[in-house]
Amino acid sequence: MVHLSEVLGLPVFDADGSRVGRVDDLRVDSHRGIVDCLVLRVRGEVRSVPWNSVGSFSPEHRRVALVESAVLSTWNGGVADTICLKRDVLDRQIIDTQGRKVVRVNDIALDTAGDLLLLRRVEVGLAGAVRRLLAGVISPRLLRRLADGLSQQGIPWDYVGMVEPGSARIRLKVHQQLAKMHPADLADILEDLGRVERREIVSALDPETAAQALSEAEPSVQAAVVEGMHVDRAADLLEEMAPDEAADILGDLPEERLQAVLDAMEDADADEVRELLTFREDSAGGLMSTDFFQARSAWTVGETLANLQKVDEDLLPELDEIPLVDDEGKLFGIVPLVRLVRASGGRPITEFMRREVRAVTTSTPFNEVVERFEKYHLRALAVVDEFGDLKGMINIEDVLSRLVKGD
Repeated sequence: MVHLSEVLGLPVFDADGSRVGRVDDLRVDSHRGIVDCLVLRVRGEVRSVPWNSVGSFSPEHRRVALVESAVLSTWNGGVADTICLKRDVLDRQIIDTQGRKVVRVNDIALDTAGDLLLLRRVEVGLAGAVRRLLAGVISPRLLRRLADGLSQQGIPWDYVGMVEPGSARIRLKVHQQLAKMHPADLADILEDLGRVERREIVSALDPETAAQALSEAEPSVQAAVVEGMHVDRAADLLEEMAPDEAADILGDLPEERLQAVLDAMEDADADEVRELLTFREDSAGGLMSTDFFQARSAWTVGETLANLQKVDEDLLPELDEIPLVDDEGKLFGIVPLVRLVRASGGRPITEFMRREVRAVTTSTPFNEVVERFEKYHLRALAVVDEFGDLKGMINIEDVLSRLVKGD
């Protein structure tokens, strides 16, 4: 096993034994994890040489020798699907997709396999930091002995997500890894990253996955991400979110940016969000969701359950309570979903309503909403306007989330 800290700065000699420069970086084929090129510093200029032009590679003896046919080329900065370990990975924040956290790379471990040099893992523990600090100061053998006695924390390369990917293939790999995570874990990662890195990660995710993760993040992170994105991308992301969540985020943006994003959204989505933005944030109207299932008071149990099967699956976790409305859209009653499970399909749904309809108006203060949930042990609460028209629903998760965020 050899570490990047032991390789950087190694003197490089030609086949005649004349020194030509020193190792400045290693370029890796990111798809195969194999070093394919040495980047050299030659008399103040950057040159490159293919790995197959290396005749001997001995970090322990502080020496790299090239074959007679080796040709130094002008360095072009790399090609697609490659990364440079010093430039792109060392000292960078990366995502440990197995541990679901953000860490900083202190060193990089490689291994020889025949004539190949393979990328194995990134080092994030104390041993890697000490190795970097003392490389070239003490002998390689003594340094290894010292590092071996310290905390060894490595992440296999297969579980590394690059924060600033260098190619479409790397972006696809990161997306595939991150898309498998729970939105709450993705939110934690976004919160640990800086503004630029967040933008890179969100750009690597599809709008649905990015929206789910952003919904779990802190409000300041939500606003920073949306404000830093291209307006069309921000609109796509917010359209994937529940209208109340989108309104909460847009409400924290400068007015000019808010209007630009709304203008870029689909008309129906934008209209819902605009309506929510008219309500005070600390009111029932500012807390409610306008994206919910409602049943007609004239329906039977069978008709209600048939329509439930057509509902977007994202709404299913919030269907503890079903609001009933009359032909004019006024709140008629509330039916707990559990009462319909074993009911005969031909019976009127109104037979299963709660005896008392508990609702609040859009202007009801948040503290009164909380009191209703506590007093009646509610899972959901209907919101109406001054005329009794059903405007939205508040779920217990909405209340708990607002309480946790300190509102």
